[in-house]
Amino acid sequence: MQFSFFPDVLKILPELMLTLLALMVVIFDLFSGDASEEQRFADAASTTALGLALVFILVVLQGGYIVNRFITPADLDPTTGGIGGFFSNIFRNLQVVTDPTPGPNGVPGNVLLNGAFVIDDLTMLSRLLFIVAAFVTALLTRDYASTANPAEFFGLLLFGTIGMNLMAGAGEMITAYLALELTSVSLYIMAGYFKGDLRSSEAGIKYYIFGALSSGVLLYGLSLWYGYAAYNQIENPTTFAAVRNVITNGGEASNLLYVAVVFIIAGMGYKVAVVPFHSWSPDVYQGAPTPVTAFLSTASKTAGFVLLYRVLVTGFAPMAGSAVLSDFGGWTSLLALIAFVTMTYGNLAALRQTNTKRLLAYSSIAHAGFLLLGLIATFVPGQTEDFSQFGVPSLLYYLVTYTFTNLGAFGVLAAISRVVGGDDLSDLNGLYKRNLGLAVLMAVFVLSLAGIPPLSGFFAKFMVFQAAWESGAVWLVVAAVLNTVISLYFYLRVLKHMFMTDPSAEARIPVPFGTRMSLVVSAILVLVLGLTPSFFLPAINAVTQTAAR
Repeated sequence: MQFSFFPDVLKILPELMLTLLALMVVIFDLFSGDASEEQRFADAASTTALGLALVFILVVLQGGYIVNRFITPADLDPTTGGIGGFFSNIFRNLQVVTDPTPGPNGVPGNVLLNGAFVIDDLTMLSRLLFIVAAFVTALLTRDYASTANPAEFFGLLLFGTIGMNLMAGAGEMITAYLALELTSVSLYIMAGYFKGDLRSSEAGIKYYIFGALSSGVLLYGLSLWYGYAAYNQIENPTTFAAVRNVITNGGEASNLLYVAVVFIIAGMGYKVAVVPFHSWSPDVYQGAPTPVTAFLSTASKTAGFVLLYRVLVTGFAPMAGSAVLSDFGGWTSLLALIAFVTMTYGNLAALRQTNTKRLLAYSSIAHAGFLLLGLIATFVPGQTEDFSQFGVPSLLYYLVTYTFTNLGAFGVLAAISRVVGGDDLSDLNGLYKRNLGLAVLMAVFVLSLAGIPPLSGFFAKFMVFQAAWESGAVWLVVAAVLNTVISLYFYLRVLKHMFMTDPSAEARIPVPFGTRMSLVVSAILVLVLGLTPSFFLPAINAVTQTAAR
């Protein structure tokens, strides 16, 4: 095991900074003196948001998103009239190696601790998504409500973000499981943190019970996986790539390994809320504080899908099989069946909902089914080692657009429920008369979730449909298109309540500055991702190239 202090610490610097930020938030609150509870809460939220913004800038520099896109090597060369050696050294020293090509010692430069943690383009892109989601959640919570012990709440938000970062970069099962537990425990407490609200307490308990069950199922699957690796005397048996290498080099994929895959998919299925592992989602989404629901429905789901991608693609690629249901040769067929049931059930269940958060919860379940299309389409039939041209980009593009869209939708609900005290569809009645800007923003997010062009949601669905079609899952694409048509009904219901129903009160709904800015930025990103997707595709394509290697 090799560990070079400076370069390796630099690779995990975002996680170290988040840890330091969490400790600072807690320590600063200890010296708040006689400040009121509201002031302490606002200070903790502001410190968290400011620190997350700094970490975001660091990740942007580390990933080369500025240097490689906007600054050429000549710009960094003082001899050509560039910005000079000082800035050149800063950019070059901060940027980390994300290339998985083995170095002189045979070890890839982006691997830490014998493959326990991997710093590649997928890790860097995921970090940006999680940090943005945490930043928006901090702003929404600051304006939503205050509670006792605010520092602990924002500390949990930061530790949950650290866990998601580690999930995205996990290269072996122990790291993955511990990262998932760090994330889950933080979210259990956050869901039930507002103890004065009975629904919040109920949500925390339900989330904990179902989460503990899913963790046990996942751990059992990982133990079977480890048992197969140990039986075959695999070197570094806990790494994802170990089992893949054995099967690829002529080893036998035993029944034990197939059972392990089923349990792993079931355990992760709870985390990403796919049918039949979804039952906790509507109650927790409705009962948890709305900003927490926003974080849970976006960052947590994204982290789950990224980890599921790493496990299945890195560890079980030779067992992928075909996405066509008639071929039961691999896990893609199992995921195809789950995707069909998930998107169908989620959309049908959403039709009869009267609570907006429950409606969006079932919508989130349906979107999990659409996301599975991108994961299924990672491979083309009969060529399990060849990546689909559209599979990985479609999955990542969908995760990016879904994150910003759902953050915005739940952010609007947080602003409304803060004033009216509820989140039913009836609480949206006549919203355009009470705050036209808020109604327009909600319309943008809802129409994007529905997949209406030219918003980003349309292109996200189009890309996963195209990828699934290429992989051979034609029947699944037809089912997804029909489900998209079904979903229009309940999404248009939301617009009907906002624009075609008289309000129950005439008082204007004010929106605090922090919430307003986060909603506007989210809406702009939803529009830009839809109108100019090519601006973001280079970063996504870099992930695809890494996966292909």
